[in-house]
Amino acid sequence: MKNNSIKSIYHILCDKIKKQSFQVILYGMSPEEKREFLKAWLKALGETGCGLAVIPVSGDRKTAEFDKRVLKASAVLLSCKPEGMFVLQNPEDLRFITKSFITEIWKNSKITGIKNFKYIGYIGWESINRAGKEIVDVDYYTSKISINGKTYRFFLAITHHSAIGCNSHSPKWFTTTTDWNTKIWPGQVLHDWEPKNEGLNTQITYTLTSIAPVIVSYSVPEGLTVEWVDQTSPDTGYVKTLHKILNARSGVIYAVESSSIGLLDPTRPGGYLPMIVDHDFKVELQKPVFLWADTKTIDINFTAALYDCCTLHHVVCSSLI
Repeated sequence: MKNNSIKSIYHILCDKIKKQSFQVILYGMSPEEKREFLKAWLKALGETGCGLAVIPVSGDRKTAEFDKRVLKASAVLLSCKPEGMFVLQNPEDLRFITKSFITEIWKNSKITGIKNFKYIGYIGWESINRAGKEIVDVDYYTSKISINGKTYRFFLAITHHSAIGCNSHSPKWFTTTTDWNTKIWPGQVLHDWEPKNEGLNTQITYTLTSIAPVIVSYSVPEGLTVEWVDQTSPDTGYVKTLHKILNARSGVIYAVESSSIGLLDPTRPGGYLPMIVDHDFKVELQKPVFLWADTKTIDINFTAALYDCCTLHHVVCSSLI
């Protein structure tokens, strides 16, 4: 992609971002072409004051760059209003990466109190094998308070973890992990997480607290019972939730939602932007056979760098690209 082409794309994107909500699908492009387009995309978002505050990265805070799997993916969706990206493994499933379709998956969930946080973007990812498909989407929000001249930033991550089985396989176990990396950066503190403890119900409802409460409620199709187990390690910032869907069927999309809030504490080491958070999603799909179950696993994992939108304008285009 030549420099004049990049500049033309940049100007076109600036004009569209100012005027409307839209989506762009990067498909049939080389990794280098994707990289150049993403540079123009981020620059245009910053120039228009929009800003993508959620970036999938590899490396650490000093050497971070775009996750190479994004550049090598079959297709990548970029969206403006809301800002975010969805990484697609299988090019035949382009219909699965529109934000409207993703939202449809979570129709059995309800979130209130979210207005107390500012939405900063999302990362979605899809993976597939012969037993089924896993589709995940993490929505990120931020809020902040000032105490004695210091700014404390809260980052809320709501994970949408879904799967659909095929060839007689059905989703049984969902393992959802969010790691706020407190063990590496003590200033990245796990402030709250849900659901806690363990239980069994047809509907799961929980409340997260920070500046104001956020209430999340979710269930699965057909009123099936969902079992959950909390295996979180608060001191290390490691949030892990297991969900088991009883009597799940093949060909039906099931989705669960666990959430957590990370706090950047400026009085501790590493308590500065960006917030670096890891996600790992696993689903076990089982097919009943004589005497044992044929089990297949799909795993999606990525790391995100979270910013304030205003901070991103000055930082990301130079440090992450």
